[in-house]
Amino acid sequence: MHKHLPVTAIALSLVFSACSLAPQFARPNMDMPQGWNDASGIAMRSGAPQEPFWEALGSSELDQLIDMALAQNLDLEAALHRIDEERALAKVAAAPLYPSVNASGSASRTYTKSGGQQTQASNAASGGGSISWEVDLWGKNRNTAKSAKYRADATVFDREALRLVITSDVTNLYTQILGFNDRIQIAANNLKNAQEVLRIIEVRFKEGAVSGLEVSQQRVEVNGLQSALSALNEQRTTALNALAVLLAKAPQNFDAPDAQFASLKMPEVSLTPPAELLTARPDIQSAEAGLRGANADIGAARAAFFPSLTLSADTAIAAGFGNPASAVSSLAANILAPIFSGGRLTGNLENVTARQKELAAQYQKTVLTAFQEVQDALAALKSNTEQAEVATRTVAESQNAYNIAKARLDAGAIDYLTLLETQRSLYQAQDNQIVVDQAQLAAFVNLRKAMGA
Repeated sequence: MHKHLPVTAIALSLVFSACSLAPQFARPNMDMPQGWNDASGIAMRSGAPQEPFWEALGSSELDQLIDMALAQNLDLEAALHRIDEERALAKVAAAPLYPSVNASGSASRTYTKSGGQQTQASNAASGGGSISWEVDLWGKNRNTAKSAKYRADATVFDREALRLVITSDVTNLYTQILGFNDRIQIAANNLKNAQEVLRIIEVRFKEGAVSGLEVSQQRVEVNGLQSALSALNEQRTTALNALAVLLAKAPQNFDAPDAQFASLKMPEVSLTPPAELLTARPDIQSAEAGLRGANADIGAARAAFFPSLTLSADTAIAAGFGNPASAVSSLAANILAPIFSGGRLTGNLENVTARQKELAAQYQKTVLTAFQEVQDALAALKSNTEQAEVATRTVAESQNAYNIAKARLDAGAIDYLTLLETQRSLYQAQDNQIVVDQAQLAAFVNLRKAMGA
């Protein structure tokens, strides 16, 4: 009778091995928009993005900095180790799916002496092995392993999301630094211009042509420009320090980029349809992996209410001095059914069910936040594109005014002070154009980040 018990149990395990008590996974229902607003007036190109967003700016120096960040950034390195941790835990969680095999052995030597007889020695040795396997009748072990695998998958997506943040941060900091390079030069020229105006006004004051009010007003102007130049240098240094840390370098050992902002391109935009964000953005994929894992946890918690079946086989071999070796084998099947657990099983099921609902809400919030980020970036890009067009026209008019003033100065129609005033207006227009153009590039980068590419 006992010889047929394991065979019967194995047959039952094959019948029930496909059972799983986990809920059927489905993404939460959401109001999915058909397209994007605020896209008019922006340079567009059809199809999906063809290259990483930083390459679209056309800077080989930026490409090198991105490569350095991806290879050396410490947050990315830590995220890589978190992936290894979760994958190792996934291996642990999957172990009950396989048989457990153990071996044991022992040896002894015994000495006996009776009366005056010679001492006799006897040897004995034994060895054995055992195999046990919990038949996964209700999918408890499989769902536990699935949950651990989804957690590991989530860490992979989390690292991809972090990678996207770091590459966009490096790009934005690089464009800021190049913008500061140009703005500092413009500010220095503007300060020089203001100091020359002050010199002329002071000469006129000595000649009695102007009052002390004009002198004081111009000195305030010079002081303000000196303060602005100092602030620009500080902001550039702060951006450089932040970029150095992203590259895992000490700020003191980081060589600052010295390229001009005008060397960067303003790329055209490719828009990903809203529905495609669900698989394009790694943060949404991470949220989905967590939700799938929570579904598997519910299946494991439900299976804990049902009996568990364990099959085992044991073999032992013993040999003694002067005796032939003997072997003993046994096969067994054990069934364990929970009867009373003081609410532990019910509480665990309620816990994982509530966790699944929590993650479903978080998934929906993540998707809606993604839609918001794309719309915000589109609105910023549209606004900055319009401002950039105005700034370009303003610089052109300021340049034209300066050219006219210079020609009139050469003809003796105006004085040098009037020329300097038009030059100051030109510097201010050029500075504003760089600020707006940098904001336009930042909006492009943020849009690509929001689309997950």
